[in-house]
Amino acid sequence: MQPLARVEWRWAPAAARLSATLPASEVQRALGVVALVFAVKLGLGGAWFDLEAMAGNGFAFGFEVGHIAGNIAAGHGFSVSPDGEVFLPTAWVSPLYPLLLAAIFKLFGAYTLAAAKAMLVVNCLFQAASAGLLYLLGVRFGGRSVGFVAAGIFLVNPNGWQFLAWAWPSQLFAFLLLLHFYTLLVPMYRARGAGGLAGATFALALMADGAAIAIAPVTIAHLFLTNPKGERRTAFAAALICFAIVVTPWTIRNAQQFGSINPLRGNIGVNLWVGNYPGANAESFHGLAPSPWHDAAQGEKFAAVGERNYDRMAREWALAEIFARPGRFIANSLTRFSGFWVGEWWAGYRHIPWFYSLGLIALTALALRGAVRARKFGTGALLAAILLFGGPYYLTVHGHGRYRVPIEPLMCLLAALKPGEESGEELEASSGDVE
Repeated sequence: MQPLARVEWRWAPAAARLSATLPASEVQRALGVVALVFAVKLGLGGAWFDLEAMAGNGFAFGFEVGHIAGNIAAGHGFSVSPDGEVFLPTAWVSPLYPLLLAAIFKLFGAYTLAAAKAMLVVNCLFQAASAGLLYLLGVRFGGRSVGFVAAGIFLVNPNGWQFLAWAWPSQLFAFLLLLHFYTLLVPMYRARGAGGLAGATFALALMADGAAIAIAPVTIAHLFLTNPKGERRTAFAAALICFAIVVTPWTIRNAQQFGSINPLRGNIGVNLWVGNYPGANAESFHGLAPSPWHDAAQGEKFAAVGERNYDRMAREWALAEIFARPGRFIANSLTRFSGFWVGEWWAGYRHIPWFYSLGLIALTALALRGAVRARKFGTGALLAAILLFGGPYYLTVHGHGRYRVPIEPLMCLLAALKPGEESGEELEASSGDVE
């Protein structure tokens, strides 16, 4: 018998395999994609979503995010208020989107119909910008057809529609993650510039959602694997400096308020607890029962000890439960893993309508197929990022479809890639108009 053929899976496309230049005509097409996606998203979204029902509805404004944004807009700072009178500093969510929503509240009023409309416009803008950037990334990877297919899949992706009018960092986070991978995968500068851009864009993504920390190994590995030995230190140093510049204000604020240096959000222990408390399984993966936002007794304890101490306590409770029942933890984590990729089958797909669940399954299959078929071109980094990104959700809370929205642009790119080792010849042959 002959030995099995070696499966060659490249980490990322070599510079020679990418389109070396970006014609101005492709930038114009990208802007056209942005305009088209924005018009379609806003037009259909405005007709589809009941914005009047969203007015005054805390859940429609992201609940925790809306609460924090309302406090910021009212002049109480980045805080939570259990009773409406005492305002406790918080790092429950990363700062960028609450600050943006607070600006909307200041301009249009908190939880108003006008604020709901403005929020939809902003989320549509982020999705449109993601589509345009996705087109350009597709062009650099495999030519115009790959760019159009990737942007087209992104436009029709049901999960992108399901959470378009949800006031949560998902759309901003998706754009910043895509921007990070654009700067990471497309060589534009030498080691110092590339490292600086990688560090800055990663930090911005982290400031949109702390879940970005899950892809840090991919960013570090990429800087290590794609830079010559003599330039690795330069790339890493530039990345660290630019990363520090972006996260320093939030880190200093947290140190002042909580007495600890932490550039991340402040509910990691709580999320571990609400996904793994005694009896947590199936329906209870949505984690409302023991959350201080939904349980009065836990809310009182949260207010009494403060966010950081409560988070430490919750982490201790969770770890005690996990060590006491490791089999249940493993089974629940595997269930959450499956739900992240094919929807909540254990709940009969009731939490997300069948149409969106079908979209979850279809995009997962298409992305995996593209990653495998184009592996010689260089899909290892993208696939690693997509798989690692769900890690925090596999271990905590649940596998709800909205949590994978931020990496779905990357999945759309994988779904559009062709087999073989395309390198943008179609683009270079089509235009000599270089920007």
